[in-house]
Amino acid sequence: MSLITITRILRKRSVERRYLLLRSFRGITRSYFAREKSIEFVIELLLFLGIAGVSIWPILVAAAALRELL
Repeated sequence: MSLITITRILRKRSVERRYLLLRSFRGITRSYFAREKSIEFVIELLLFLGIAGVSIWPILVAAAALRELL
């Protein structure tokens, strides 16, 4: 039986790399929206609102029916 040895080289992270890992959520979202095209964002927002509206409509109708029942 043979023994396999794996050596791993550990590198110290540079200050810049550490800063990128520790950025705040606000900084990450700001950089994302700076790269995102605004027209695509608006289209995705409208699609999301449409899907959410279609999903919540039956819930509102059921709530109104229960209110009339009681």
